[in-house]
Amino acid sequence: MNTEAKGQLYDILIALGQQTLDDYNPCDWRNGKCTRMSSSEDDKGCCVGCRHLGPEGCTATSLGCKLWLCEGQRDLFKECELELKVLRQVADSCGIPYEIRRSKEEDLTRYNFQPFP
Repeated sequence: MNTEAKGQLYDILIALGQQTLDDYNPCDWRNGKCTRMSSSEDDKGCCVGCRHLGPEGCTATSLGCKLWLCEGQRDLFKECELELKVLRQVADSCGIPYEIRRSKEEDLTRYNFQPFP
């Protein structure tokens, strides 16, 4: 698969991951906090400390984050996790790089791919 195709597939997987998250709403962002952060006194949500976390949530496009759930939400949203797992398997089988807390540009340039707008 050429570099342009990988960039396009990255975008497709992000859209599918976001649609899955929208359908199940496992994070339930409210007032800049996810469910886990809102129910914890120490704010140890998945995104705490990420440089891409803004007041209203994520400010980057990260495939790793779109395809990942924290352990607590994974257990509560098993169907959502299964759908995300399938998307991770597609990415893995096609050699699409993804890591949590990395933007598309960071993922693609880290592995010497050229990012596509």
